[in-house]
Amino acid sequence: LAAALTPLPAAAETVRIAVPTDPDSFDPHKSVAAATGEIAFNIYEGLVRAAPDGSIIPAVASDWEVRDDGTHYRFYLRDMFFHDGSPVREEDVVYSLDRLRDPDVSGRAEEYDAIETVEAGDGYVDVILKRPHGPFLASLAETAAAIIPEGADDLEQEPIGTGPYRFVHWRPNQDIRLERFDDHWSEDTPYFSDVVFAIYPDDNSAIMSLRSGQIHIIPRLEPALSHQVEADPSLEMIPGPMNLVQLLALNNDRAPFDNPDVRRALAKAVDRSEIIEGAAWGHGTPVFSGISPAMERYYAEDLESIHERNLEEAQRLLEQAGHEDLRFTLDLPAPYEIHVQTGEMIAQQLAAIGVEVELRIIEWGTWLERVYTQRDYDATVVGLAGRLDPHSVLVRYQTGSGRNFFNFSHNAYDDLIDRGMQAEDEERPAIYKEAQRILAEEAAAVFLMDPEQLAVTDGDIQGWHNYPVYVIDAASLHR
Repeated sequence: LAAALTPLPAAAETVRIAVPTDPDSFDPHKSVAAATGEIAFNIYEGLVRAAPDGSIIPAVASDWEVRDDGTHYRFYLRDMFFHDGSPVREEDVVYSLDRLRDPDVSGRAEEYDAIETVEAGDGYVDVILKRPHGPFLASLAETAAAIIPEGADDLEQEPIGTGPYRFVHWRPNQDIRLERFDDHWSEDTPYFSDVVFAIYPDDNSAIMSLRSGQIHIIPRLEPALSHQVEADPSLEMIPGPMNLVQLLALNNDRAPFDNPDVRRALAKAVDRSEIIEGAAWGHGTPVFSGISPAMERYYAEDLESIHERNLEEAQRLLEQAGHEDLRFTLDLPAPYEIHVQTGEMIAQQLAAIGVEVELRIIEWGTWLERVYTQRDYDATVVGLAGRLDPHSVLVRYQTGSGRNFFNFSHNAYDDLIDRGMQAEDEERPAIYKEAQRILAEEAAAVFLMDPEQLAVTDGDIQGWHNYPVYVIDAASLHR
């Protein structure tokens, strides 16, 4: 963390940051929304955390050792405090990791099922794995793996962590306020004394507030509005890779999308270039499978030919599947204009092959509950945030995964994901590239683009960091 914080003198100032929607829950073991993680990054810390370059750096643990062929991790703990003033104990770490992998509590439990036991020592904690698990350290850098006080209550509304900022209040549909935590272990004091995450579902309103000084940063501007910023010399736009995969998700468990040929037909009918120009104003990179080119080491580069646009072939596939008169409903999440615009363009493009799409715009909470949790939908457009390790990205398509809202199932794919978890580091890229090929060939979804992240500041704010994960690092900001 020290490398990410500014050495400038602390100020009694507030920085106001626009975000599009409320968190779903501040309980790190229950939250599933990326919109929560970007704020919670400032409140919570795990044993380790992500650096801007994607590396894993110490946090609650000052150091660690790996023993027994990668099945025994010993984490040495810092002398440090939670936001409520209580010291961080070995028992808190054991409690947090046990709670994280309890399926009755955590929505992410399955991602940590490689853990056999967590045991407290004197100044350290031992984590014993059932088997070698390549993405283990990266998974501990997730907000989900935050260390919390043993027995803490009501974390959903009043989070208690160890991060550089502590929670003050959350006013739904208005704002979330954090204040500087002066007892942070790093002893590097953030410049701003307070951070307010203000809810702005509409980027036009956010731009107006940025110009008037009511807010200071828009972390992720909708690309369609980029021209407004570029024409304003008082504002600064900072582009960077988002490491996100935007896609047209199809419910593989619901007819007609249980037929791979129907999914392939839609994949061949969309025009990614047109979508990037129209919905992202050219600020995006086409993708053809489940990993963004931002994950360069693991990205499969040779998949474009599988779903090159071909309307005749798309129509042939639909006729072959007996669905030449295809109709379906496309649910679009209201707070995300880029996804709404993409869905509107897809509906127009699919009309060229006789497919009729009913657009239905729904609130984010409804999307999370009905589409993501209950999987009660035909199709949707959404962006899936990248992770530090490819396993955490691609496991969401594995049969039985709680994050597999596509309901995709493929035996060979499942085997590859299992192999990738246990493989040696040098073997993992080839395994995950083959897994991506299966996703493309089976059209598990229609993969569209990685939109460029466009952060906008009032021109006076410095220290913005683009991370390969979906976070906002308020502690690095200064004037």
